[in-house]
Amino acid sequence: MQIDAHEVHLWHLYVPEQDDPAGDAAIMALLTTEEREKHGRFHFARDRRRHLMTRGLIRSLLSRYVPQVAPADWRFENNEYGRPRIANALPQAQRIRFNISHSASLVVAALAVEREVGVDVEHTARNAPLEVAGHFFSAKEAQALQQLPAAQQPSRFWDLWTLKESYIKARGMGLSIPLDRFSFDLDGSGSQAIGFGHALEDDDATGWQFWRLQPDDAHAVALCLERARDGREARILCLKATPLLASVEEFPGTVTRRSAAA
Repeated sequence: MQIDAHEVHLWHLYVPEQDDPAGDAAIMALLTTEEREKHGRFHFARDRRRHLMTRGLIRSLLSRYVPQVAPADWRFENNEYGRPRIANALPQAQRIRFNISHSASLVVAALAVEREVGVDVEHTARNAPLEVAGHFFSAKEAQALQQLPAAQQPSRFWDLWTLKESYIKARGMGLSIPLDRFSFDLDGSGSQAIGFGHALEDDDATGWQFWRLQPDDAHAVALCLERARDGREARILCLKATPLLASVEEFPGTVTRRSAAA
């Protein structure tokens, strides 16, 4: 499978509710000693299972794009901010950029070629912590949120939160980038414009492309992709997979909003 230079692939995997001892053992066999040790440290069975599915998904996906590397042979290293990246020296492997996120029963993985990418998913069936907006959102975002009717505030909160997370993950710098120093404008025509505060003068908003997605009624997803040097808009391909990629299908109808950054 290939990713076009002007594409980003977004994979969805719903963690099966029922245990599959044989399938789980097959995934566990792909993991490194460190990954297995981390798996064992999770207290709750649901968290262990989600971790297992997440690690199995990214290993299986990467081998789908770079078949020269077996799923068990992928190696990763963290940058100075803790973001994982591919450590395999094979040139085809080094071209791949990926990011993963999970919440409740959904795992998402975004992949692109030689363009930084970030993705975040949140379980929106839980109560939105609106009280933290003043700490993590810009003043403009917090004010716009408060001015909405109460019934619309949770949805707006999750849209903003996932967009912010997707951006800092694409930058590979995590929370070293203060969430309140850049903002998204989701009002007006529905386009998304990202504007930066003084702390982020090292970056240009026009260098990124954003999407908001709703794969189901209980999750919100945001995707951030580094814009191509030629300025062309990227196409998003949404796909749905089962563990070990036993089945794969396109996942249409998930994109709710796409943006041009300004």
